[in-house]
Amino acid sequence: MRLCAGGRVLAVGEPRQQAVLAVLLLEAGRTVGVDALVDRVWGEATPKQVRRSLQAHLTRVRRVLDQAEPGGAALVRDAGGYRLDVRADQVDLFRFRDLQRGGSADRAALRAALDLWHGEPLAGLRGDWAERTRHALGQERTACVVAWADAEIRAGDAAVTITRLTELADEHPLQESTAATLMRALYAVGRAADALARYERVRRALREELGADPGPELAAVHQAVLRNDLPSRAVTSAPAQLPADVTAFTGRGEELAELDRVTARVGREPVVVCLTGTAGAGKTATAVHWGHRVRDRFPDGQLHVDLRGYDPDQPVAPTDALASFLTALLPGGAEIPLGPTERAARFRTEVSGRRMLIVLDNAATVDQVRPLLPGTTSCAVVVTSRDSLAGLVALHGAHRVPVDRLPGATAVALLRRLVGSRVDDDPESAAALADRCVRLPLALRLAAELAASRPASPLSRLVDELRADQRTLDLLNGGGDRRAAVRTVFSWSLRHLGAEAVRAFSALGRHPAPVFDAHVLAALTDRPLDESRAVLDVLVRAHLVQRAGVDRYGMHDLLRAYAAETGGGDDEHAALDRVHRYYLATAAAAMDLLYPGEAHRRPTVLPAASPVPEFTGPDDARDWLDAELATVEVLAAHAVATGAPEHAISLSALLFRFLDGYAEALALKIHEHARVAARNTGDRAAEATALTALGGVHLQASRAEVAAADTWAAFELFTEIGDVGGQARALGNVGLLEERSGHHGAAVRHYTGALAGYRRVHDVTGCAHALTRLGTIEARLGLEDAARSHLRQALELHGRAGHRFGEAWVKIGLGELATAGERLADAVGLHAEAAALFALCGHRDSEAWAVDGLGRTEAMRGRPCDAAAHHRQALDLFRGYGDRDGEAWSLNGLGEALHACGSTAAARASHAEALTVATRIGSHEQVARAHLGLARTTADDTARPHYDRAFAIYTELGLTASRQVRAELAGLAR
Repeated sequence: MRLCAGGRVLAVGEPRQQAVLAVLLLEAGRTVGVDALVDRVWGEATPKQVRRSLQAHLTRVRRVLDQAEPGGAALVRDAGGYRLDVRADQVDLFRFRDLQRGGSADRAALRAALDLWHGEPLAGLRGDWAERTRHALGQERTACVVAWADAEIRAGDAAVTITRLTELADEHPLQESTAATLMRALYAVGRAADALARYERVRRALREELGADPGPELAAVHQAVLRNDLPSRAVTSAPAQLPADVTAFTGRGEELAELDRVTARVGREPVVVCLTGTAGAGKTATAVHWGHRVRDRFPDGQLHVDLRGYDPDQPVAPTDALASFLTALLPGGAEIPLGPTERAARFRTEVSGRRMLIVLDNAATVDQVRPLLPGTTSCAVVVTSRDSLAGLVALHGAHRVPVDRLPGATAVALLRRLVGSRVDDDPESAAALADRCVRLPLALRLAAELAASRPASPLSRLVDELRADQRTLDLLNGGGDRRAAVRTVFSWSLRHLGAEAVRAFSALGRHPAPVFDAHVLAALTDRPLDESRAVLDVLVRAHLVQRAGVDRYGMHDLLRAYAAETGGGDDEHAALDRVHRYYLATAAAAMDLLYPGEAHRRPTVLPAASPVPEFTGPDDARDWLDAELATVEVLAAHAVATGAPEHAISLSALLFRFLDGYAEALALKIHEHARVAARNTGDRAAEATALTALGGVHLQASRAEVAAADTWAAFELFTEIGDVGGQARALGNVGLLEERSGHHGAAVRHYTGALAGYRRVHDVTGCAHALTRLGTIEARLGLEDAARSHLRQALELHGRAGHRFGEAWVKIGLGELATAGERLADAVGLHAEAAALFALCGHRDSEAWAVDGLGRTEAMRGRPCDAAAHHRQALDLFRGYGDRDGEAWSLNGLGEALHACGSTAAARASHAEALTVATRIGSHEQVARAHLGLARTTADDTARPHYDRAFAIYTELGLTASRQVRAELAGLAR
């Protein structure tokens, strides 16, 4: 107990005196009888003069209270007892209870309630009453901790709860609600194995201490962890894609109020608002400013896309915008459909019921917008466009909000915020300057920057200069054109920049992609990197470019169009060629760091004619590729459209391995650009290479028919031109298709053919890849000697080439071989090494195969809970990358582990899901494995059909499966 007053802590006195005050505090506002006071303070050890002792303690308590703040607590003598008059906000316990009641799901309120606790309640007080009260208060605190933790877990912040929950669970090992919440928190942060271990700990404690089993809540959480279906695990951060708010946003009160009024209908009817108006009027700024102001109304997030509808080269297609949205909405960008209709349907499914704001910026036509509309009343859509979008209003009930030039007073107010007191010193010139800028926010901001950069010049002089330039452009443009006025401001801005900055601005208008950095500018202008960085700083200060991230920049589309107008000339082709060479050389350098063993397979590129980044290691290289991949796709498309097909072909061939199992939508587009470029130029070798890459992407996504068509088409082209190495690559992919379908005999034949081809052309890495797959298949078929020989050869070849990625796959094969030979400790080590190597390479999908192998090995070691945790981790990774084949493997593995744990119903559900996935993708081996799992977890009368189906498939595929499965199936066959 502590008594605080005026920043001081007052001594309450010895324990009996504290007990008296404690009883009165806990009954604050109510009279406590003398007998009740005596009983609670002394209990059965009542002294002879107890009433005299009580009176002495009450006197001392009154003196202590008198030392506290005036008007604070007062001890009052009532008929029959004593009453402590004190405000609820003066007692931490009452504040705690108020916060807990008022914020039952409010994280901040519950956190504030817990912050009021300092140590053990009634510490140092003895007796039955003190012990009972201490226990009751402890239960209140526990309930608050659990409620707070649940709120944090629901909000996606489970990590902050684990320390406090662990301490509480260790302190009270039999408290099931705490253990259940801790398990949910551990599961939510990816520590499912620790959650299961916590359950076992509590289960044992309950059995040893009480002879009881866990109650329904704890048992349900345990089953949910085993089934991988705890809701807490689905909690993800809501997308927050709105760009930064505009500095010194001014005016637009009517437009903002109209947005508020129309979007108040969200939840009752579809809401689409079109902000329409001329270029530079501030449509985007208005939409973004309003979005930030009302973001709390859209707790499920905000989506934003710049459709670049007025970009003459690269407007964003609706299917690409949908891919961007789905990447944000789906875990890891998984399962993004290929077709535009399917993507639009999936998008509508994902946003259904979510309260989201969707901003479609710079739309050119209704057709560009229509596929991006959600089919739900829970979202608000804000579209900005220079077009009136009449079809959107007529057919979709959109509400149009015109965004015109600013009123005169508002335009001057914006200048005042940007320029300062000079506007009030010369209001007439300020008004004239606003008129010269046609009262468009974009032009006003540029003019204000120039005025601010010339503090000694009166505004009147700036207005005169602009008026002279205006007359010149009016003559050139026919007069009366608002765009001419804006061009005047642009040209005026440029005129006051140095020659290098003007040259840089013009060059950036020719860059095909909307985002760039100093390296790109250096390539465009053929200038040193330091100069390019300095020039970009100048352009940022002049508001001619804006920051779009760390060391990355963008440009308003109107400014970009004007920059393109001011550029041109004989060196335009050379400038773009330098940009392509920069990206090719940098991508090649990044790939050499990440995949040195495959350097011979990648095309040779010319050195860059401009500065390139210096990568310190693989992580830097991977970060650069991650950041630049979208720009690479734009450059590839631009290369095809502008007669530079060799650049598109080289980008695809360079990035093949990086794109394998990564960024499916972008990978398909980059490889498709290469295929089109190759076909347009009659380059059959390049077309075959692009088809091989496309087949690989489809294979990874378990689209077997499409993958087979592309791969065989590539094989035929390679055969026509006599490219043996290309034929071998195609055959290897066909082998992988057969392996994934479960036809291991056919896979072995194709891998053997690929190996022969690679040996003919002395492709060491190719030989290593073929040997790896051969050995892994042979391990599964029980051909241990052949498997061991092939895998050892593969490991030696990959090591010679420095190909860590290949080495990791060999270790998975060796792990399979060790598992088949029941050398389980070796198998665990090999799979763990493979997982670590894949993580180092950044290949999380491949890492999932190693983790799944760990799960199978742990199951054979008799550790089903550990196995379940590994399979669950692999399942998350496979789903994140859209690998349906891996998903079927891990679901079956999880079902087998759950069955071994005694969770029959959960195991059956996992196998049933595996059967659905495997049937859909044609993975026959996993179909058989799922039937076998269902047979094991199903009642006797329905198990036999599953056994029969599994036996038939295993026999048809020529698979021997494991020793246990062989015995099981053989017994049933007899």
